[in-house]
Amino acid sequence: MPAMIMLQFAPFKLSSPTQMTSPASMQRLLRAILLFAVGAALAVGSAISPAAASMIRDTEIEAGLEGLMAHLVAAAGFPPGGVKIRIFIDPSYNAFVAGKRIIYVHSGLLEQASGAGEFLGVMAHELGHVREGHVQRLDDELQQASNNAALATLAAIAVAAGGSGDAAAGVLIGGTDTAKRGFLASRRRDEAVADEIALDLLEKTGTSAVGLRDLMARMARQRSLPESRQSLYYSTHPGARERLQALQDHVGKSDHSANQLPEAALAIYARIVAKMAAWTESPQRVIARAAEMAPDPTMETYILAIASFRRGDLGDALARMDELTATYPDDAFFHEFKGDILFAMARPAEAAASYETALQLRPGSVLIQLNLGRSLIAEGGPASLERAIQVLALARDAESQWGFLHRQYGIALGKAGRIVEADLALADEAIVINDKQRAAQLARRVLARDGVAENFRSRASDILFRYGGQAD
Repeated sequence: MPAMIMLQFAPFKLSSPTQMTSPASMQRLLRAILLFAVGAALAVGSAISPAAASMIRDTEIEAGLEGLMAHLVAAAGFPPGGVKIRIFIDPSYNAFVAGKRIIYVHSGLLEQASGAGEFLGVMAHELGHVREGHVQRLDDELQQASNNAALATLAAIAVAAGGSGDAAAGVLIGGTDTAKRGFLASRRRDEAVADEIALDLLEKTGTSAVGLRDLMARMARQRSLPESRQSLYYSTHPGARERLQALQDHVGKSDHSANQLPEAALAIYARIVAKMAAWTESPQRVIARAAEMAPDPTMETYILAIASFRRGDLGDALARMDELTATYPDDAFFHEFKGDILFAMARPAEAAASYETALQLRPGSVLIQLNLGRSLIAEGGPASLERAIQVLALARDAESQWGFLHRQYGIALGKAGRIVEADLALADEAIVINDKQRAAQLARRVLARDGVAENFRSRASDILFRYGGQAD
């Protein structure tokens, strides 16, 4: 599995309205639709269809972007690493919060932003939403909605996510519930509050708000454009013209408006943007434009290695990464990608060695732990499997809501002959992906065995009680 892991999402299938009568079921549905409609945020005319929407996981991109905004996260009152970034492959310009402390960023934002300053301005705004709990507050409002009001709100959300704020307002105004008519007004208030917090965070950290101001100016100009030409960020972040004045006033008064970001931060951002382009544009285009896309010769070699990997020319990709790892032995991400190439070449022992080096340089990296574990499973042998179990246990503890980690952990346990633990790990995966029937089935299988340790039997009984009825 390459360092950039793609997770595919299929569109939701809605039950008939007659199946959604309880307030709890309605709230769950609305929550799911909100996360899909605003979360997937697929623009009209987008090159990526809902069925093909992909979230990617990449150690370097996530860690780099989280590092760039670390000072803003601290100023917002969160602990180091307390707010995460996840990337959607989507050419539209957008970023959003959809629950917990995670900011979702479209690849199009990284490609289209004027620079790191604009990116940080957007992140400061999204941190405002996180700090104020806007998503949770909307959840609470939906919990209290009646069925009719909720359905109207759902329709408005779906229309708004398609890019039509006016149409969404029409859907709401057509209803009879005051809460429905106030939905978009509430969204605008949330945006204004998030802007206020963003400016406070930027000011406290000595970061210029010019990038955020310039973005808002571009958004405000889009109001006169046809909806098909408006950016997704405009349609999902309403009130740009009204908010622009506050940003302009701040930039005019702030002592930090002329401040420039450190060269190191600019270099990290440029590297991330180049790497993202290497993974999202066609390999042929990357090869043709490598010198133009890369900020320096080192990155040119890197993105050419990525293009070769994607074309299936693994020998060329490995030769380029051999050169980079020899020149930059302390770069964890170069070692990680070299491991990806070796794994793809069916050389798991060598891949594991590269991943081990990367993990030494980036301790605690979940994605490196995952790929190290998978290479060790492929290598086989008692020592390799025990090491796989060790690193995969750490990875799943860190990201317990990622079902794939539970599955890989279960595979390692199974290959090591620890069948009871493997079944419990696969039951954990089933719970995460909401396959209650499968979770209960695996729990019953554990309880049917003789000589099961009490702690494992207790865990299986608990799963069965919660998802399949009381244990015998």
